Amino acid sequence: MASGQKSPLFSRHQPGGVFTVVDEANFTTGNVWFVDSGSATGADSVGAGRNPDKPFLTIDYAVGQCTANNGDYIIVMPGHAETVALAAGLALDVAGITVKGLGRGTDQPTITLTLDTADVDVDAANITVENIHFVANYADIAAAIDVNATDFTLRNCRFSEAATDMNALIWVQDALAAASDRITIENCHAIALDAANTHFVNFSGTGSGHVVRNNILIGDWGTVCIGGAGIIINCAILDNRIYNVSASAEAAIHVADTATGIVMGNMAGGTAAQAQGIGATACALAENYYGDLGSDVSAILEPVST
Repeated sequence: MASGQKSPLFSRHQPGGVFTVVDEANFTTGNVWFVDSGSATGADSVGAGRNPDKPFLTIDYAVGQCTANNGDYIIVMPGHAETVALAAGLALDVAGITVKGLGRGTDQPTITLTLDTADVDVDAANITVENIHFVANYADIAAAIDVNATDFTLRNCRFSEAATDMNALIWVQDALAAASDRITIENCHAIALDAANTHFVNFSGTGSGHVVRNNILIGDWGTVCIGGAGIIINCAILDNRIYNVSASAEAAIHVADTATGIVMGNMAGGTAAQAQGIGATACALAENYYGDLGSDVSAILEPVST
């Protein structure tokens, strides 16, 4: 390394533990906390959480140890399992934190909701949640993730139902006011086939700058998979793949008639008739396709080109 050149490696001494070395070019110089429900040496107490050998046991406790707007990371270890059994049972209420799960497949960390009013509340700005498997394990959970702050990101997360009649009516709910601008949902995967479901993401408020892209969403959402009645502005709904069992018109993507933004590159299928899958009247539309799965014909441009 040339004289005076700064290394991207950053060494942090963890009180009571080993040194931690991270690549700050891709990570953070904020505090790093570890969470692992399966650890025999872990504890939700001061003095734990600084390294994987003595982690915290819950994400909820780790959030309370974070410093706002400091770039703090909560690293959730493979196999971690956490239950949310109350309204706001997991409160993400410290600004600027990232909750990042490690592991894939059955090792992906899980958050399981076990009451119809149970939810994860996002109550502070600039929060990111990555690589977490959210599981509905109660009938008709009202809204699993309730977003009440700006710049919330869900990335590489999975959503599923534990069994028949165990479901989230809505997986992601925005605030009714503009207090939840710039929600981003990307590279997520959902299978949610309960017939009572209404939305994967419900944009009921007046937020600006929401982005929903590159998701695979398979389910039965009777109102709409992506969208809602709120007059959102400057949205970007891009390159999603949607299968919605519901026969409701415009059940793949539908935003309010005066909502603005871009809706491009989406492919959807369902039991609604051809040309009835996507509705975004005031948005810029391009290269969206919808197919009636019962007709044994290829998907068509939506809206139909003229």
